[in-house]
Amino acid sequence: MLTKLDAVNQILESIGEDPVASLSSGLPDAESAERILDRVSREVQAKGWLCNHERDYTMAITTDGTIPLSGDVLRIDTVGVDKSTHVTVRKYLNQPHLYNIVKHTFIFPASLSVDIVWERDIADLTPELQLYITAKASRRFQESELGSVAADQFAVRAEQEAYASLMDAEAEADDSNALTDSAFCRYVVGRNHSLYGR
Repeated sequence: MLTKLDAVNQILESIGEDPVASLSSGLPDAESAERILDRVSREVQAKGWLCNHERDYTMAITTDGTIPLSGDVLRIDTVGVDKSTHVTVRKYLNQPHLYNIVKHTFIFPASLSVDIVWERDIADLTPELQLYITAKASRRFQESELGSVAADQFAVRAEQEAYASLMDAEAEADDSNALTDSAFCRYVVGRNHSLYGR
């Protein structure tokens, strides 16, 4: 598994810099690499992947009827029986809370079922997602520090290969099935079944 320090050192390597022994090295290039890594990691994770996206998650209300959120929530959407409750994240008492857009209130009558995307530390992500984030951050870092066209071609290719590996791993782990996940395919496959229509 890749640690944040490993990722920063890979990013530094993309411009021919020596690795650092810690994240608090004080070197400007290492600090810049870490900032870009954090930015890219948040941006990529916000799309939602199997390792940071929880479906049908119950958000419990507090005693005052509000639903406070931690700072690591990247995206949230109500689902199931609560799908018609439209929410967003807003600050309330200096902390992120769920806000009912339609009723204009932070107060909810009961817990909500949501799909939620969390921001995770890079060490807690899958190896494929770690490699993609690091490759993308390396390309951005190289563009900002060197701007070399030749180096950029290598970085783009590495990023594309990492993305292809990530998509393969996600598809394999997701256990998707074209015949059962689609309502139309279920209809076509099952229409001549002896129990169809019962």
